[in-house]
Amino acid sequence: MKYRLIVLLVLWGISPVFAQTLQSAGGDRNSFPDPMAPKDPNAPKPASNGKSGRAALDDSTKMMYGPQTMSYFNEEDVLNGRGAKKSVDTSLHLFHRYLFQERSGFLTAHLGNEGTAVRNIFIHKPDQIGTHLGYNAYMPYAFATDEVKYYQTKSPYSDIEYYLGAGGQTRLNFTFARNVDSLWNMGFEIQRQVSDKFLTDSKYKSGNQTLTEQWGVLFQTNFRTRNNRYRLLSHLIYFDQGIQDQGGLQLLNGLDPTTALNYTDNGALFATSGVQSNDSFIKFHFYHEFIGFKGLQFFQRVDVENRTAKVKDLDFATNLTKSFYSKNYGTQTDSLYNENQWQSYVHQTGIKGIFRGFTYRTYFKQRYWDVNNPMAGLQRNRLENYVGLFLQQKFNDKIDFTADGEYLVGSDYRLQASFISPFFQVKASRTSVSPSIAQNWTYNAAFRWNQSFDNVLFDELTGSLDLHTKNVYFRPTATIQRIANYAYFDTLSSAKQAGDAIGVFRTGFSAGGTFKRFEWSALVLANTKTGPDVIRMPSLVANANFALNVQYKKLLYMQFGVDVQHQSAYFADAYMPTIQQFHLQDRYEIPAFVQADAYVTLRINRVRLFFKMQNVTQGLLNSNYYTAYLHPAMARSFGYGVRWLLFD
Repeated sequence: MKYRLIVLLVLWGISPVFAQTLQSAGGDRNSFPDPMAPKDPNAPKPASNGKSGRAALDDSTKMMYGPQTMSYFNEEDVLNGRGAKKSVDTSLHLFHRYLFQERSGFLTAHLGNEGTAVRNIFIHKPDQIGTHLGYNAYMPYAFATDEVKYYQTKSPYSDIEYYLGAGGQTRLNFTFARNVDSLWNMGFEIQRQVSDKFLTDSKYKSGNQTLTEQWGVLFQTNFRTRNNRYRLLSHLIYFDQGIQDQGGLQLLNGLDPTTALNYTDNGALFATSGVQSNDSFIKFHFYHEFIGFKGLQFFQRVDVENRTAKVKDLDFATNLTKSFYSKNYGTQTDSLYNENQWQSYVHQTGIKGIFRGFTYRTYFKQRYWDVNNPMAGLQRNRLENYVGLFLQQKFNDKIDFTADGEYLVGSDYRLQASFISPFFQVKASRTSVSPSIAQNWTYNAAFRWNQSFDNVLFDELTGSLDLHTKNVYFRPTATIQRIANYAYFDTLSSAKQAGDAIGVFRTGFSAGGTFKRFEWSALVLANTKTGPDVIRMPSLVANANFALNVQYKKLLYMQFGVDVQHQSAYFADAYMPTIQQFHLQDRYEIPAFVQADAYVTLRINRVRLFFKMQNVTQGLLNSNYYTAYLHPAMARSFGYGVRWLLFD
């Protein structure tokens, strides 16, 4: 592992040097959930001084550095030849949503505190084909390749974020980027996230309240030649997530889950703090392209990843007697240990081009993965060969048709198409994907299986209308899904596969607008399904935001508002930390709830702040509620945060 890390650091370090030699020879993680929501009308507007490149960096040039003198883009923009330049967000709109669940539009659920295991409220079609590890409960917190921002700055740029909420929900993000010269930029981002326990266990009583600890580090660089024929993007990601799992609250003396919500000093099921999980990875990504002609370009991607997911239960025997585990496969009952070591190597080479609004891309990809379970002394690996094709016809700036496909030779495939216009959007897809390693192969003292599930087949059709006036928009949506051979984890946390197809129909709308000093946005989704009852989802999810904008002497901008969310009752999944999976449970139907958060946000120059009282309606509209089985949500609490943009 150490040698691989050294090699990756060297590769990342020499990439800009290599780019500099070529020169002498010749986009969102922090985006807001609703892109159509009204923006702050007082946000700075882009401006130009008529100069660019080295001229703009000349010492004699007088200019005010700020959001208008920098931009960023994502790799997908370069890959599709869009040349998009995006500006950093400086508005107050939804700035108070600082938790991951809030930034997802309240469409994810965790175990009651930031940094705990995450799942989607509604089922999503898979984004990638091929075999993957399947331990994904903490991946939403990590930096993702498709969300990495590559900057172009005319001055050193820093973005400082600090958020502090109840339960020790603390997150610190620091981003720095600067241009070495007008053609080469490099930077880094550091993320630190921690949270505290709010269920009592032995370590909590002794003063150790830490529940989760997380580090994330991202190094990124981008370079282009002066004639724009060659471009290079590269990044290195390190992620380390540690958690002392609590198993949910412990029901003692006949206490039922509903009554337990009335108490604030509930004990944890894992009373001796003996269950600890860790998930860490390091990933190197490299992309470069050469433009021979506009219609013929060459590109290549390389990805190398090394990951370890592990958990230990030092109180295995006690948790067996509590029926937290259904079986014991080992002769040793004092502890449980589960570990999976994952490595993958991917290279993708292809050609692409643009001709009169028509964009194409075709490629060949090879992927080798290897997984090792040291407890079983067993190893699995596979070499996968892919071919892919991307076609897009842009009729004008607002209308385009896109078709995209990828085929894993002899196994998986992905086909999708979309038509986008100013008035409506239609998307259709079919995906056949291999089951994960976790679903097909698991080995530890409590869970063991070695099976060969069939590919999961996922069909999806979505459509939306875009109706809007100057100050109001209304966007009705509908989604139809058909899932065959669905792989899931049953009430005993064992991997199973459904024999019959499952149908899902979801409809709803998003809306928003402004009226004088008021702004509002809303999302409503109604969901129903047919077939085997192995996917549990609420039948109704809704959230809304209402805000009043206030300006004081053109120096201070404020928003006073309230966030409201609602979720209907359903049998929400339980969580099994040993295999990092959410699974079915039939013991308790999570009651419906309404939560309201009151907040005030402020902007002074380039500094934004918020102060928020979360779950302010607790005890009024309803008592507290569960985010997962036996995992209560954060009670009424106060949080605040600051974000400061620096451009010099």
